[in-house]
Amino acid sequence: MFAPSGPAVAFSSGGLFLDVQVEEPVRLVARGAAVDVPLEITCNASGVVDVFVTVTQRVNNGVASGNGFATFACTGSGQDVTVRVTADPADKAFIRGTAVIEAEIFGCRRICGRETDSETVWIVR
Repeated sequence: MFAPSGPAVAFSSGGLFLDVQVEEPVRLVARGAAVDVPLEITCNASGVVDVFVTVTQRVNNGVASGNGFATFACTGSGQDVTVRVTADPADKAFIRGTAVIEAEIFGCRRICGRETDSETVWIVR
């Protein structure tokens, strides 16, 4: 039995607000050597926030996976940003098809916090 997924719950405490949402389309780069993952982030952290993205995809009899990282300044409202995730050289290249993407945002404003989103998406060319 599957339950429909609802919107992510954002982190909010001590005046700090953090939210990250995985968006589509996720696009192949350099014949699968990487993918560009669009995100919507909303935050009010002081200075910048760190965003970490992990992509995992079943490819034939193996797995393609990789990690990406970026730093962004908070504006206090929703921002569309893109994080490039490079395929792990020990794994396979990414291909068109479904993949699981996990995104995490970390930031501070008097206190520090983190928020995550995990989605199953379709990777396109």
